[in-house]
Amino acid sequence: MKNRREIIFLYDVKDANPNGDPDEGNRPRMDSEGYNVVTDVRLKRTVRDYWIQKYNGAKGKDVLVKRVEKADDKTIMSMGDLIKQALGLEEGYEKKAREVITRITKEVPATFADVRFFGAAITLKGANVSMTGPVQFGIGRSLNKPGIKTYSITTTFAAGDNAQQGTFGETNVVDYSLLAFGGIVSETTAKDTGLSDEDLPLLWDGLWLGTKNLNTRSKFNHSPRLLMSVVSKESEFQVGGLYRLLSIEEGEPKDVQDVAVVTDELLDRLVEFKDSIDRIELKEDSMLTYSYKGERKDSLAGILTDEGFKVESL
Repeated sequence: MKNRREIIFLYDVKDANPNGDPDEGNRPRMDSEGYNVVTDVRLKRTVRDYWIQKYNGAKGKDVLVKRVEKADDKTIMSMGDLIKQALGLEEGYEKKAREVITRITKEVPATFADVRFFGAAITLKGANVSMTGPVQFGIGRSLNKPGIKTYSITTTFAAGDNAQQGTFGETNVVDYSLLAFGGIVSETTAKDTGLSDEDLPLLWDGLWLGTKNLNTRSKFNHSPRLLMSVVSKESEFQVGGLYRLLSIEEGEPKDVQDVAVVTDELLDRLVEFKDSIDRIELKEDSMLTYSYKGERKDSLAGILTDEGFKVESL
């Protein structure tokens, strides 16, 4: 991998819970100013779950951070158990710790896509390895201030012939939240895990299609709207904080049709560093509208092309 990439990822959530806070009764996470917050851990879980469903453990596309039960007693396998299984390590392996560490460094990222992208801290007896992932995301934050709606729910379980037991509770959802994530793909740390340009479609699909695949009750109605990768010309160059330059026009949107993403600050920043940008890669949903220089636009790709950027589809 020769070029650094800066990522912007927008998705919206309607009548669902993007990321519950266990310290607040699993209510949607909110900051002190009333914006919806989603952790990078939740976003990576979305990507991992898509890879698990799509590739079913295929070599090079397997996932290390997952729930796997042992065949004999149905207990959950630890990360160490999964590593030993993947490498075929037998009892007494710690006597060859140096050799094991070398194998972990080379073979684990090659086997597990999430290690190759996100890194991992692997702890085995006598063999500890920490790998920093070349793909990192910050905390996601909504561009609007959503409302939180609370609903009472009732669950009924059959306990025998004609016997029923009901439980009552609450579920909390946001009415509408347009979330923005920023991320980076570092060509420097990519060398450590073996991540290559050819791997990147796995990430793009995991973000876009993985978000579409969130179909549990609390995660229903998640829709990807914009995926953008700014590819640098120079090694180690990055503009920085691009997703924070986006905003929306005033109002209280309740659906994507109510939103216009204001791109003036983002474009000003990109134009400032235009000579250091090789190209911009994009995937966008046709329902999202943009505002630039006071005019409504249907496509961010069109705005970027008009400003002289080389634009390619993801």
